Amino acid sequence: MNRTSTMTLQTIWDCRWSRVGYRLTGVVEKEQPEPIWVCVRYGDRRAVTEDVCATCVNWQADDTQH
Repeated sequence: MNRTSTMTLQTIWDCRWSRVGYRLTGVVEKEQPEPIWVCVRYGDRRAVTEDVCATCVNWQADDTQH
């Protein structure tokens, strides 16, 4: 008997809750107002990494991107 498994890759840019953080041109990384990625799932903007997003149980596909 054959079995097929499908795995969905949870990427930070495909999640409906992820946003690019506020960035300032010409400012070094440590002085930026926000990290590169933030999560807005709970109404606030909190730092999130690609690794955290890849295993997040609240990850949802952003259907608006194509």
